[in-house]
Amino acid sequence: MLTPQTPDSWPTHDVDTTAYGYDLGKPDEDVPKNNDADAIRVIGSPEAKRLPFPSGGFFFDGHSDEAEEESKERPIAFNRGGYYAKPVGIRIPKALEPLPSKLMENPMNLLYFHHFLNHTARILVPHDCEQNPFRNILPQMAVQDDNILNLMLAYSAAHRARLLQHPEPQIRIAEYVQDVFPKLRHALTSTAEQVSTTNLASAIMLASLEIMSPNTFALQISWQNHLTIAREMIFARGGPQSVHKKDKVSYFLSRWFAYLDVLGSLSGSKNDWPLSSNYWSTDGGEIEDDFQIDCLMGFTSRCVSILARIAELAKSCEKERIDVDGNVNHEWRPSGDVVTQAEELKRQLQEGRGHVSKACTHRRANISESEMAWDSLEIYATNEAFHWAGLIHLTRRVLGRPASDPEVQNAVREIIGALYKVRRGSTAESCLLFPMFTAGCDALDNGQRGKIMERLRSVEAYGMTHVKKARRLMEKVWDTGKPWESMGSDEFFG
Repeated sequence: MLTPQTPDSWPTHDVDTTAYGYDLGKPDEDVPKNNDADAIRVIGSPEAKRLPFPSGGFFFDGHSDEAEEESKERPIAFNRGGYYAKPVGIRIPKALEPLPSKLMENPMNLLYFHHFLNHTARILVPHDCEQNPFRNILPQMAVQDDNILNLMLAYSAAHRARLLQHPEPQIRIAEYVQDVFPKLRHALTSTAEQVSTTNLASAIMLASLEIMSPNTFALQISWQNHLTIAREMIFARGGPQSVHKKDKVSYFLSRWFAYLDVLGSLSGSKNDWPLSSNYWSTDGGEIEDDFQIDCLMGFTSRCVSILARIAELAKSCEKERIDVDGNVNHEWRPSGDVVTQAEELKRQLQEGRGHVSKACTHRRANISESEMAWDSLEIYATNEAFHWAGLIHLTRRVLGRPASDPEVQNAVREIIGALYKVRRGSTAESCLLFPMFTAGCDALDNGQRGKIMERLRSVEAYGMTHVKKARRLMEKVWDTGKPWESMGSDEFFG
């Protein structure tokens, strides 16, 4: 049983957490080899600073040019200013207490729980504000439901291993999830009343984990299949229209699913159609909310429905534009009705870039003016980048225009310009794969390609495998000159 620690040398600014020890960044040697009982070191800061640490770097708090140069040659995780630059204090919010026995009786589990709260959860959103649902809503669910907790631990174990460039603890992860799949299968064959919120959360988490860390489970199930299961559960629960903002848990899950579903459907012709382009259709006096940038997604609610509609049109057009062998018919042109719909969507994208009612309203009380300025700049730039990326997909995949089209190249320049407004190593950067990949595939200038490649490699260091897969597909586009849609398989660009 773990005992909370309160060394005098620990910082005391956060009175709402309980301290347990330090994560030293050591490899998890997996079950049964790993010494789980000694996973967390209870030591004071002076001793921790004397511990030898390798080099490398994960940059969340900014970094020097020297550190950036070092990171090109060294493995990621331990550079100056990085997450493991010194031992990481394990602090769990008291609001989550009492912690379940799975955490209190196994230090390795507690280490992974903390890693998710303090690290993984932050890179899953473009704006890590005080209301990040991966740091409050999902953990609250996890301490009350064993399935959610096990999936959170599996997610964290996979992410931490990839971040540190260690082998994934496959046996441990398999043990975490061994009971999840049977329960989900049972939920799908049950009545609508039995499709619980936790079952829906489990299905969405499985899709997200399979995207971030493919082939983590011994049972090979694609992220598309997990997302299909989640879609069926949402239908069984009454569809997106049954979700209300006052129900914070269901509202969070619906936004998480919508992001995965819409970006997934835009990630290739082999993926399913999105659930509906009416996800966020405004009803009854919520027009301004429709133009508020969502901290979880990085763009406005209105943009979700626009991107979903673009995905629907792209899929309907690709039946004629791309043959069964993946060859693009460059002579193809859309029907007049499709052109009319596309022009309306272009108008909506332009309106969405220029009409943003507000960004994050959850800022910390003690945030500095400079931090607030960067936060605002990044979230507005992220919103713009997604809108410009939507325009590229619309122009290329629905209207059938070439990469050299002036509108496409202007959008590429705008996305690259938006990247200059996003700090390296920020949470915003970690969530810009969709616009970066979209712009990169159609960038014709070597300088532009180099800038996008540099930022993509930076995001690869965050420990998410799908970024590397997207980067490799982008390089294939450059090498062959073929559209990415004709060569993609199971990539996810979000």
